[in-house]
Amino acid sequence: MEQLASPAPAGYSEPVSVIVSEVYDALLEAGASEEKARAAAAAIPPGGQVATRQDVLELKAEIAVLRFAVFTFGPLILALLIKLVFFP
Repeated sequence: MEQLASPAPAGYSEPVSVIVSEVYDALLEAGASEEKARAAAAAIPPGGQVATRQDVLELKAEIAVLRFAVFTFGPLILALLIKLVFFP
């Protein structure tokens, strides 16, 4: 699958949008104007940039671990700091 990238604006390293050329060509053949075909093809995210259900589940698991660490060890560390400052 060929992808055409429009140039990045000044200060950005990533292209603004990526156009899947097959979609663009198909829209042109179907009779869409070049401007509309380019806009529609640019709105479709390439396959590698879409999160899968497994990606979301893994992210939720990582957030759960971080939440446990913050709410378990955060108050413990705060209590130790308060003890060191106010009760040397």
